[in-house]
Amino acid sequence: MKFLVWMIIAINIYFGFDAFLNAVGVLQSSKYSRTATIVFALLFLGMGLGGLYFAFMKHNYRIALWLGIGPWLLALIFLLINMMTADYK
Repeated sequence: MKFLVWMIIAINIYFGFDAFLNAVGVLQSSKYSRTATIVFALLFLGMGLGGLYFAFMKHNYRIALWLGIGPWLLALIFLLINMMTADYK
């Protein structure tokens, strides 16, 4: 379980940092709107660092796993809402 938690935390921090760089304007590889990119950066970086804290400092891998899965679920919900409300003309 520790390997799975560390892998999810690393992926979340990578995607969060990538979204952060897209939101700031250093990278321009995002296919989504600026608002969505900022939300992804906050979700993935925030929850990734929270999972890192619980895994490394508190040694509570169950909470770290839930924090690792959380941004994926929230991002999917946000994308679904974004696709349903966007104007595709």
